[in-house]
Amino acid sequence: MTPDEWLADFEAKTAELQRNAVAFRRNLEAAGQTVTSEDKTLTVTVAPNGALLDLKIAQNPDLAARLITLVRQAREGAAANVLGEFRNAVGGQAGQLDSDVSVPAFSTPEPRKPKQQLVEDEDFSDNSIYRRPL
Repeated sequence: MTPDEWLADFEAKTAELQRNAVAFRRNLEAAGQTVTSEDKTLTVTVAPNGALLDLKIAQNPDLAARLITLVRQAREGAAANVLGEFRNAVGGQAGQLDSDVSVPAFSTPEPRKPKQQLVEDEDFSDNSIYRRPL
């Protein structure tokens, strides 16, 4: 196999993997499920990960809304607990993670703040990371 043939084969395989990844993502996003009870009084919608997204109770829509609110609060509390344990596990690295990790919520996510761009200018100060404080 010549280098050109190898490269063409590699590019074809890469393109196929990219197509498969896009299809997988589309299928995964649509993998949630809505189920209604036989008597049509309850309808439940879950996300692909099984998280409860919506609940409808035919005779009591207010109860359904309150239950969804409680589920959101419990889920966000559980996620905060997991995040807290993760921060404990990584120790001093936790400050760096605060800007990269957030507690997931059910509502529309707030737009993320753009990460600060590192300035690649030379540092002319006397604050070198290689010097010890006197």
